[in-house]
Amino acid sequence: MTQLNRRQFLSSGIAIAGGGALGAFGMPGTASAAPGGTAAGPPLHIDSHEITRGWTYAAADGTALSGDRLASAQPVAGLKPAVVPGTPLTSMIAGGEYPDPLYGHIVTDTIPDTLKDTDYWYRVAFDLPRRIPGQRFWLHFGGINYLATIWLNGTEVGTVEGAFTRGVFDVTEIVAKADGKAYLAVLIGKLDYAEAPLKPSYASGVTRGGRNGGPTGITLKNGPTFFCTAGWDWLPTIPDRDLGIWQPVSWCTTGPVRLADVHVDPTLSQDLRTADVSLGLTFDSAFGSARTVLLKGSLAGRRFEHPVTVAAGTSSITLTPADLSTLHLDRPKLWWPNGYGEPYRYRLTIGVESGGQVCDERTVDFGVRRIEYRRPLESPDEGTVDALAITVNNQPILVMGGNWGLDEALKRIPRERLFEQVRMHREANLNLIRNWNGQSSTEDFFDACDENGILVWQDFFSSTEGPGPADADRDLANIRDCIVAFRNHPSILLWCGGNEGPPPQPIIDGLDALVAELDPKRAVLTSSAEDTGKDPIAGYSSGGPYHWVTPETHFAAGDGTHWPPFHNEVGSYSIPTLEFIRKMLPEQSWEHPDDFWADRDVNGNGGNDGGAGYLALTAKRYGEVRNLADFARKSQLMNYECIRSIFESHAANMGTTAPGKPYPRTGVIMWMTHPAQPSFVWQMYSHDLEAHSSFYAVQHACRRINVILDSASLDVVVANHTGAAVGGTVAVTLYDLHGTAFADTSWQVPAAKPADRTVAGNLAAPLKTSPTDIAFVRISLTDPHGTELVRTFSWVENPARPNGFTSLDDAAPAAVSVAATAQHGRDDLELTAEVTNIGRAVALTVHLQVYDTQTGERVLPATFSDNYLNLAAGESSTVRVRLSGEQARQTGNLGIRIDGWKIDQPASRLHGRGVAVTFNQPALATHPTTKTFAG
Repeated sequence: MTQLNRRQFLSSGIAIAGGGALGAFGMPGTASAAPGGTAAGPPLHIDSHEITRGWTYAAADGTALSGDRLASAQPVAGLKPAVVPGTPLTSMIAGGEYPDPLYGHIVTDTIPDTLKDTDYWYRVAFDLPRRIPGQRFWLHFGGINYLATIWLNGTEVGTVEGAFTRGVFDVTEIVAKADGKAYLAVLIGKLDYAEAPLKPSYASGVTRGGRNGGPTGITLKNGPTFFCTAGWDWLPTIPDRDLGIWQPVSWCTTGPVRLADVHVDPTLSQDLRTADVSLGLTFDSAFGSARTVLLKGSLAGRRFEHPVTVAAGTSSITLTPADLSTLHLDRPKLWWPNGYGEPYRYRLTIGVESGGQVCDERTVDFGVRRIEYRRPLESPDEGTVDALAITVNNQPILVMGGNWGLDEALKRIPRERLFEQVRMHREANLNLIRNWNGQSSTEDFFDACDENGILVWQDFFSSTEGPGPADADRDLANIRDCIVAFRNHPSILLWCGGNEGPPPQPIIDGLDALVAELDPKRAVLTSSAEDTGKDPIAGYSSGGPYHWVTPETHFAAGDGTHWPPFHNEVGSYSIPTLEFIRKMLPEQSWEHPDDFWADRDVNGNGGNDGGAGYLALTAKRYGEVRNLADFARKSQLMNYECIRSIFESHAANMGTTAPGKPYPRTGVIMWMTHPAQPSFVWQMYSHDLEAHSSFYAVQHACRRINVILDSASLDVVVANHTGAAVGGTVAVTLYDLHGTAFADTSWQVPAAKPADRTVAGNLAAPLKTSPTDIAFVRISLTDPHGTELVRTFSWVENPARPNGFTSLDDAAPAAVSVAATAQHGRDDLELTAEVTNIGRAVALTVHLQVYDTQTGERVLPATFSDNYLNLAAGESSTVRVRLSGEQARQTGNLGIRIDGWKIDQPASRLHGRGVAVTFNQPALATHPTTKTFAG
């Protein structure tokens, strides 16, 4: 079998190997030389080496294999090549035993569910470095699922329990007896509690029996694992339950003293002018008595040296600016959430020397910021409470976030893919990701959030879908290790016990105690539904809706009259593009919704009466669905109007209280933004990272300065998320169905205060004068100098005769001009498209794709600066997309293709220089002679 590179990012599909590189003991990678110089002779410290090649595996049940034999040079028959990091199923798919079950298949019909019912052996051999006297050798396991027993060179080393804890083992004595070769064997233990799979059923109208977590939810008794793989309303039952070595395995060496942990804890002053850094160091010393060692390192370009006394065994010390002046920062650069400033990170390097030799080193990137969590609000039942409201660096932040259920269904998540997913959240103008039940907790994930300015609501491992864990101590041990491993990341906003309900009381008490001990500056919530701690934070909830509702429904719910003001789960259907629907379903199902659709989550949580109900709702709102292409294009409008309103309804009602509106919005987290598998629901881009209309709905709704049409009141609201007042002129033009302007108005807007909103005017009266039952609304905000700050475009029902949008099919098609160019850079390629409406009809949801002109395949990821464009007659938009040099080289023949609601192809003009520009004929073929869609 060809050795797989887990770092490879498969831009046109999905990656088949998972995980992400961790430095030694879970910290970022380090250099092997001491700051300020190197010791004579070979170094005692060798940085982390990931063991990626040569792994094999086999099911353990029914075999006579043993750890001592596998961890030796003896040949063993029956082992197959393994993907590590990965799961048994990813190895089987890579080896050709099964097709990818998420594409064109029903998972539980394709792969036997018995994969979960066995333990698994893993085996690998690797070369050892030449040992130096005084050198210690360490094995590091970044994460296994579910239980692991480890052997090295015939000797049992230890165990790891739970999916979210690391294993660090001193194997110096074993390695000292080796002859340059190490033989490693790992027994992965199956779940203690498992049950039969949940089956998809389109006809039922609910996803997989209407259950989450398996038929009874018993899988939650296992404690920390990927319990969602038992089956959820957004994830099929995964046959191996994602068992395996899902994070990297590595080795490193140190001298007699190891830096077991480095905790960097900055305190930013109230005026933001200074920061004092506390440095907590934990040592593991092999010396038999206390020794004085030398700490050497640098921070913000300033070097330091400091002697400390280290006790034998494990010990800890804390250093402050009183000990090291380097730890005091004047006018520090700050870490800001996305859209508010640069997410700046400082780099601390620190090494420990003994006898002139470097024993160990660490590099830690950290951010300086201060967070406040509470805002006093008068609640309807409890009087004044501390409501959840986030302020970062004295700037109130309206949380606009997305939930992640799982980074990828089969844990195929190389670092490059994960960074791309988080980058897309940044590009969508989001500022937070909720790591639902901690299912995506990796160093790579938090690194990506740090880099992109994305706050993290970090859940832990409890859910109301089943019983609590049978081993609460194991759960708490995994929680402890997560806090220690990740607390240096500035992106982590808060810790949360779990999903939608309180964990068992021992875990509540244990979590509160762990945060108080290990990370007391961060807030800790009991669950995503309610906080029952000693000093509780109120004013937030889960609860949906999780299905499609009208924009008016969201605006009415978020109008400032309903408690609570922070909503952490609300979502909708989110249908992908025609190309991806065809990719994820077998051809016989394209026009005939069935159980293949159900395995791709089309029933959602049963809202809208499941997939059949959603299809009927689409037809009622936008007209009869004629074929799959027609379903895809109508769904893009359904996506856009509902998902945009989730965020705009909160932005239009944030900030200060108003008469009759005592509960201004403080945050909303969409359920969900990221899909774990190919899906019809709860996402803003596809599993293959194609951004569809939902993505641009989020991007447009979450702009830091926005002008919003409140669908319920028809107020026009200026929303200002920034730290400076924003005012100017709001101009509105109303068009009828045929693209003819029938009204316009403008208002001089008093400045909206920082982190606040102001109402500019109301459009109820002029909209009633529309000569058609649909009106298009263009709104722009210009500053006092005449510079346009933001423009929005909406389609609305005439409030005098609301009748949905079925008459859009009667509108004339739009004529567009698209002129595209390609500009090669040193390491990338930028495509630019100037899109102009050259006709009279409104050009609605004009959609651009980058594709390979030879194969017809989409080039992904390719997130445009804007897409699904809405242009009145004469309006233009410049769209840019940046591709990597590797993408450009791989395709060689790049093109841009165009589709949209209705396009007059003969009257349109397409032109490209260095890039082909064509119409997307399959997506535009929405009017078959006879209806072919059976939904």
